[in-house]
Amino acid sequence: MINTILRPQFTENIYKYYIQKGKSLNIFGAKGVGKSRFIEDLKSLIDYEINFVSLNMRELRTNYKRFTRKLKDELNIEGEANTIELVLAEFAKKSGKKVLVIDHFEYLFEANHDRAFNFDFFDQLNSFKNSDSVSLLILSTHNYTHEQFYKDGELTTSPLDISVEEITPLIQKEIEDELKREIDKDLNFELLATLIMGKEHPYDLMNFVAKEIKFSSYNSRDSLEKNFDRWEKKYSKINSEWALRLKSYLIKNKKKLTELIFKGVELWFKKKID
Repeated sequence: MINTILRPQFTENIYKYYIQKGKSLNIFGAKGVGKSRFIEDLKSLIDYEINFVSLNMRELRTNYKRFTRKLKDELNIEGEANTIELVLAEFAKKSGKKVLVIDHFEYLFEANHDRAFNFDFFDQLNSFKNSDSVSLLILSTHNYTHEQFYKDGELTTSPLDISVEEITPLIQKEIEDELKREIDKDLNFELLATLIMGKEHPYDLMNFVAKEIKFSSYNSRDSLEKNFDRWEKKYSKINSEWALRLKSYLIKNKKKLTELIFKGVELWFKKKID
């Protein structure tokens, strides 16, 4: 086992009982618990002979064609395959074990997703995961089966038949080991890990604390508890509801805002010339 893995036991079990056996799974857990980090750790265990592809639905859910091209590029598939169905069929034909990981799966249920990601898309994923030596792993904030599925405008159940498992909460030792790897300072890591453990977004908070300490935000004259209280308040302020809404708005309107900025620069430049 590689000692940089955040959740050693959990990650090893997924690799052993799902990847190695060609089984599929939906792993869910709240934002900030380390799901994307789990994917990185899992990939580090993957044998070089295994075809491993990881896609981020947060970046791709607004463009079905871009999702298809990204999957083709990751698999080095050439030719006329230009639909998810055809690309997945080509993927399934590859020799050896195949692993397709789709992170941030919950974004497929937001209002701004490409409508081509419809009931048929889930049906195609289901057909793919039923192929030989295939593991489909979808990562989401909630159990995906609790989402609403529609076929021809009518509410129905998901065609994607897949096991569901919640990602394990970070335990004290896992947090402590990660802090020791990230922070080059003599601290009471056991106490710091205990303070972080059980928080709403433990992995994100842990990374935030590590960065604060790295950039000299640690006050040695105060107790570790006082330092942590200050870091936690700062973290909460940065991640407040209004800040998250602003971040979401900027992401959704990136193209529009970019156009407005360019127009503003263009007008300013014209005035300078005139």
